[in-house]
Amino acid sequence: MNDGILQLAGFAFLFFTLLFGLVINLASRRKTKLETRLEKFLPHTQPQEVEPETVEAKEKGSGLLRRLISAIGNQFAGRSFVRRWESRLEQAALPLKPEEFFALRLILMGAALLTLFLLGFSGAALVPVALLGYWLPRFYLQRSKEKRLSRCAAQLASALGTMATAMRAGFSFIQAMQLVGREVPDPLGPEFDRTIREISFGVPIEEAFYRLLGRLPDADLDLLVTALLVQRSTGGNLAEILELMQETIQERVRIKEELNTLTAQGRLSAWIISLLPVLLGVFLNFMNPEYFSPMLHHPLGWLLLAMGTVSGFIGWMTIRKIIQIEV
Repeated sequence: MNDGILQLAGFAFLFFTLLFGLVINLASRRKTKLETRLEKFLPHTQPQEVEPETVEAKEKGSGLLRRLISAIGNQFAGRSFVRRWESRLEQAALPLKPEEFFALRLILMGAALLTLFLLGFSGAALVPVALLGYWLPRFYLQRSKEKRLSRCAAQLASALGTMATAMRAGFSFIQAMQLVGREVPDPLGPEFDRTIREISFGVPIEEAFYRLLGRLPDADLDLLVTALLVQRSTGGNLAEILELMQETIQERVRIKEELNTLTAQGRLSAWIISLLPVLLGVFLNFMNPEYFSPMLHHPLGWLLLAMGTVSGFIGWMTIRKIIQIEV
């Protein structure tokens, strides 16, 4: 039993390592803003000679996986339950189509089931692992979205200061946005640049700003867009409005950082309370399998494990709800 658990842990570690390597490899294909800017000023150099066999092997492996994801995803293209992921993928800036994201979830679920089947597991043990493989890409998507929005909130105050200074120097509002689009890195700079391109193609300013909010659903950015649209209909000194917005957003960011510091203990407690029973059960199973085996093989043990899982989840959600403070 111990050997089986060790093998399972090794396969799980290898599986999750390959998973995150795949997602990071797909995400890193997008050219960064810094590389795009440097290419305008640096001379084009001859690419370094790389062994053809190495390049061919990498392209073959990556292309095979990509073709597999595309082939499975094409079967679900246009479905309503797939299209709802389009906006979330755009908000997280992941270079995947909705059907490809769904296909990736299916592939990971199948890989998890195949791994357990080869290890000799069957029955109810396959269900949580299959759900984990299917849910893990969604967790990564949500984390990527949250990190991107956090970067947007951190960049917005300085971007507003840049726009206010530019407008006082004689720039128009559109020119100030173009300046932010050129100078500010991802995510705020490229999204402002995309909004400017949409306006230049004839999209109404109100609609272009609402599309910007759809790609970056941040509360501070929503406040900025509302102020800009009100100023367009009522008039006023836009530079002063941007400076006031900058001060407001800076104060909100400061309060959020203080709240994160004050609630750090609560967040750590939520993880400790949730993981401690699991780690204790694994430790007891390693130290004395005969003592812990009734929990895994007796119906009463299954009932106790189910009740413990549900109560632990409720406790974790309760603590998370307590420490979430709206600013």
